[in-house]
Amino acid sequence: MTDFYEKNKSTLKRILMEIEAELLTDNVAFWEERICDRNYGGFLQGYNRYGELTDTDKYGWFVGRTMSTFASLYHQVEQKPLWLEIVKAGREYMKGSFCAGKGRYNYQLSRQGSVKKGTTSIFTDVFAVEGLHEYLQCMEGEQRAEGLKHIESLSDILFSNMQNPQILLREGIREGFQKHAICFMQTLVALKSRTAFGNRYRDILTQCVEKTLYEFASDTYQAPFENIGTDGKPKLEKEGRIIDPGHTMEALWFSMEAGKECDNKSYIERAQMVLDWVIDRAYDEEFGGFYQHVDIDGAVKDKEFLENSYAGRPVAWNDKVWWVQAESLNALLMSALYNENERHFSYFLKQYDYVEQYFRDKEYGEWFGLLKRDGSILSDEKGFELKGPYHVPRCLMTMKLLITEYIKKGEAYEKKA
Repeated sequence: MTDFYEKNKSTLKRILMEIEAELLTDNVAFWEERICDRNYGGFLQGYNRYGELTDTDKYGWFVGRTMSTFASLYHQVEQKPLWLEIVKAGREYMKGSFCAGKGRYNYQLSRQGSVKKGTTSIFTDVFAVEGLHEYLQCMEGEQRAEGLKHIESLSDILFSNMQNPQILLREGIREGFQKHAICFMQTLVALKSRTAFGNRYRDILTQCVEKTLYEFASDTYQAPFENIGTDGKPKLEKEGRIIDPGHTMEALWFSMEAGKECDNKSYIERAQMVLDWVIDRAYDEEFGGFYQHVDIDGAVKDKEFLENSYAGRPVAWNDKVWWVQAESLNALLMSALYNENERHFSYFLKQYDYVEQYFRDKEYGEWFGLLKRDGSILSDEKGFELKGPYHVPRCLMTMKLLITEYIKKGEAYEKKA
């Protein structure tokens, strides 16, 4: 077996045990008893540190996201009836006022179901389709056949809408720019679709991965940009100067997964290179963790990018955000294992320890949402408009599956030897 495997297998086995325990007893346990609204249907995600309900509005992103999380748990970890019940609750909620028709979904509803914000975000639709793709893997027989037709239609509409300038206007994309999130969210759905539809959306998948790796990631500047010109080139003004490490690392592990799915090693190797650029530009060597975002020259200078609002919570450019750290763990571990990259494994271990020390709430479960640069707590809420059961449990599941697969291959090789 390889030197990398021999050197790191005991550490990987230890982390695997820790991840499995955290996933089920700290994270999923927090959400499975709280997420469903037994009175009005759908999901409730607004909770303080202690698990007390603080917000009764329903947010569209977390209909599909919650379905995706619990469906993934059901078909990848354990066929627990409660998890399937949660997924079905989301599917039932989709049939009501959450659905705006013509493949679109509403962003925010009251607890009772009246629409507060309509089709203001294409990402609501993305996550709805993602959730249905994961639910499909829990279905059998006639139910699955009906589900296939429905999700195929919604996927076609979604990919069409993600090219529609009128719909994209609502995402705040300034004229002359294109946004990376629009690109790699298509990668996500195209990847999810492969289980049901094989190569039906392969052209979309490869086009989006290559844009992530070769357009948004610039060799000229050795930097991955969140916003580039519509001509596919860097545009170094205002938002065009910003590097978003969370979005980039999320897109990179999608790209590596696509490389594995499509048997294209060049995607995995290129993602490894771009990940080095992210580390070099956005990892906080003094305090640990990845910054929220950085300027192409390092520290953010433009006033409008010094901080942004997380649903009314001001967060500075160099503060630490839960989902950014979760996506970094996925990207670093995947590159470390797929490429047997010692540098990335070293940063994965540093990041894993950082999250354990600062983000994970060992007393009440789940992760804190927002930290200041030095690790002190900025917001200890476990759920709000933009935070719920998605990035963290997905991260823990992804790490569990990656390590399990890698160790299994290593042990099979050892037996042959």
